[in-house]
Amino acid sequence: MIIDLILNRKDGIPYKPRLFYNAVAGYGEIGWNITEKMDSGNETDVKQAIAEYINDNEYSPEIIKWVNSVNWLV
Repeated sequence: MIIDLILNRKDGIPYKPRLFYNAVAGYGEIGWNITEKMDSGNETDVKQAIAEYINDNEYSPEIIKWVNSVNWLV
């Protein structure tokens, strides 16, 4: 699940944007907004897409605070 990818990074597993992108893309339509923003958006756009995913799937909103504290494109 995409949330597992996010939480893995939060837990300190090394992050590489390309690997995250490919893994998210592997989940199909549910990850399209995130990968689209990684392709054509900026850091804020990506964070918003991840936050939307978290909210849509009713995960803890506390995760969003952390998502906004790191960079996803570098």
